[in-house]
Amino acid sequence: MKLSRCLTLLAALLPITLAAPTASSARRQVAADNDYSTSKSTHLSTVILKCSLPTDSRFLVYALSLEQLSVSFYDSSLSLLSADDFRAAGHPDSVRRGYEQVLKSAKAHSDYLVGEITNLGHPDYTAGCDYAFPVKTPEDFINMSEAIQALAVSTYVGALDRSQSDTYTTVFGGMLGVEARYANWISTAVKYQDLADMSFEYPSSMNDTWTIAGLYVTGCPPGVGPEDIFPAGLVDWPVLTLPDTVRPGDSISLSFPNTLYTADDTLFAGFRTGMDTDMYPLVGNDDGSFSVTVPLNVDGKGAVWLSIVKGDGSSVRDDNMVAGPALLMMAASQERDGGERDGAERDSAEIDADGAERDGAERDGAESALGKNTWSW
Repeated sequence: MKLSRCLTLLAALLPITLAAPTASSARRQVAADNDYSTSKSTHLSTVILKCSLPTDSRFLVYALSLEQLSVSFYDSSLSLLSADDFRAAGHPDSVRRGYEQVLKSAKAHSDYLVGEITNLGHPDYTAGCDYAFPVKTPEDFINMSEAIQALAVSTYVGALDRSQSDTYTTVFGGMLGVEARYANWISTAVKYQDLADMSFEYPSSMNDTWTIAGLYVTGCPPGVGPEDIFPAGLVDWPVLTLPDTVRPGDSISLSFPNTLYTADDTLFAGFRTGMDTDMYPLVGNDDGSFSVTVPLNVDGKGAVWLSIVKGDGSSVRDDNMVAGPALLMMAASQERDGGERDGAERDSAEIDADGAERDGAERDGAESALGKNTWSW
């Protein structure tokens, strides 16, 4: 049965006093503009009836959307930035070639998922959305690629627990391994940072990834609303805004919409790394923003996910989310004075993969690791 004939119930709202999250992503706005989405929000109180697309198929479409975002990001950025652009920014030719391999893998992942969804009888739901990314220079691209790979790794870690098929769990594990390999390559070989001091990876929730990915959507194919083909109950969390550069021990200002909390709620910042979550109460500022001190123990942890929650501060969960997540890339040995991190210096003659010597005692742009290390999405 076609999804267009699927019946959807969107009226079962729980007796809550707070407004449901607004649809921050263009993916939902496009749905509203095309008049095929009956709701601008699918808060946890939304109930979706059984439709023709099975749960596992919906999850495959969800995974496909992440791979399509990755393909769009790498393809559009590499089309914009030539090999000369990378050379001018001080990067050896091996860097751009490496990113071409990352793009090749993302396309392979996307093609696999398209094939599986098609084999399950749902080829109409494999069309991708259009995306736009704030990339103008090689450093913009490299910094954002680090964030994109961190998102991909965390998403696939979470996917292993949500797949209802042993076959797809194995496939997602294979994809996870490749995504993690590329994430480490970017942070070490491209940005000359030490390996992250982590033993476990944080599993992103579907709502977290859904929120982040949706912010780069500029348009989607008409005819099918997100609620018809993605897992039920996905939520766009309010955006959490923080400074571009954050270091351990800094007191930072945070801002976010007040749609999911009241003045009576106690708010906490949850810093999530691997299997650990450190919770700290927020301090209100006169201008309506909040402050929190970044814990020292996140230094060198790599990807640190920051979310704002309400309640007793015991954990970060879908039912107590207020805003986020934001991403902090915490490289090892970041210096407080903004200087180079230890180990950023290179030998006096740098040799690229082609065997050609490159002049200069250090790679131009090596300081970019500190230029921007947060993503508010």
